Amino acid sequence: MGYLKINASLISALIERWRPETHTFHMRCGECTITLQDVSVLLGISVDDLPLIGPTNLDWADLCEELLGVRPQEGEIKGSMVKLSWLAHHFAQINNDDDDEEQVRRFARAWILRFIGGVLFIDKSSNKVSLRYLQFLRDFEECGTYAWGAAVLGFLYRVMCSATDYKTKSIGGMCILLQMWAWERCPTLAPKRTPSQVENTPLGHRWLRRGNQHIGNDDVRVFRRKLDIMKHHEFVWEPYTSTVISLLSPVCLVGSLAWYAVVPPICLQVIEWHQPERVLRQFRMQQPVSESPSQPLNIHDITLKGKHDENWGQLFAPMIHQWNNRHAFRVDAYPRQEGLLSFNSDYMVWYRRKTKMFVDPQNAKTATLAEVAETLQYMVSPQGRNTWTVDDLVPYVEKITILSEEQERVTEPVSHGPASERQFPAQQ
Repeated sequence: MGYLKINASLISALIERWRPETHTFHMRCGECTITLQDVSVLLGISVDDLPLIGPTNLDWADLCEELLGVRPQEGEIKGSMVKLSWLAHHFAQINNDDDDEEQVRRFARAWILRFIGGVLFIDKSSNKVSLRYLQFLRDFEECGTYAWGAAVLGFLYRVMCSATDYKTKSIGGMCILLQMWAWERCPTLAPKRTPSQVENTPLGHRWLRRGNQHIGNDDVRVFRRKLDIMKHHEFVWEPYTSTVISLLSPVCLVGSLAWYAVVPPICLQVIEWHQPERVLRQFRMQQPVSESPSQPLNIHDITLKGKHDENWGQLFAPMIHQWNNRHAFRVDAYPRQEGLLSFNSDYMVWYRRKTKMFVDPQNAKTATLAEVAETLQYMVSPQGRNTWTVDDLVPYVEKITILSEEQERVTEPVSHGPASERQFPAQQ
């Protein structure tokens, strides 16, 4: 994987629309989100294997010495955390003539651990990595049997949920995935020049090529406005066309059966629900009115604080069972969605009642009035004046009414979304 500069303003604008209870972005066109499909297609990392779960109370200095051959000294390790610079210092370069297989394995583990901490599961500090992941690198063959991609998504969900708290000053997780997802689905947010797809690689590879590092404006207000005024047709529900799929590396399609599963991706003590049933248009299906969130109401309360000796396998047994049987929890098949969902569909009527379309009140007026003005201008033009009746004006009068109601909604404090009816058993 190459380097991609993160646009903090774009990430911030997206977080403003993230709902922790549903793990979806609330856009003007409806709910959308990063799914296991996006992880597979953009990154090519496994999403259909064993859950990433294990003990969190090992002696991490001992484990480090055993698997890396170096023991962090006092001051170089805090809990399970070591600095990435510590790994870089001790494993900067391996002797190409070294025929010690165990030494080669140690360097490989150190490189993977740096990749884990520097790309996949980035800590808020951006300069540390947890040695808890080292336990999964003991046996390289076994290492490849874990659903690392699902763990990446679950971890990203959690840090995005935490970032919705205005007191949070930074965000971790794989923001590269979030940024590439936004670029693929929202062209108005992406760099002006979309690079061509590279055959036999994950789709996200095209954004990492040399010369594609321009990330655009760095003002969060610009991205907030773009999202506020984004028209329904400007969100790409199906970016992964048959042509795109045909050019992907085969590893990107291995876990496709899990893409539709309503299950909890697991990353050690972090469990967050994958809810594709709320974004069926991303899978070419019609979207009905959404039910209560699959996410248990109090799952965010489960952290490592005071629980380092917890038996996570026992505590999370119901979720692990659901993950291990994920193919049985796939969403029901719905009719194919043809074209855009109607503004007056049951789902959109319900959705407008449940959400705030606009983050900035000024953008609410601009977007809606521009749309109404454009339509009315066409109606009185020579081309359009004979194509409508008085009844056709009704939807646009309703839009102006909605704008008036929306003006009140966007100036109120953000309310919680529909409450989950589920409770995590151990927390009841």
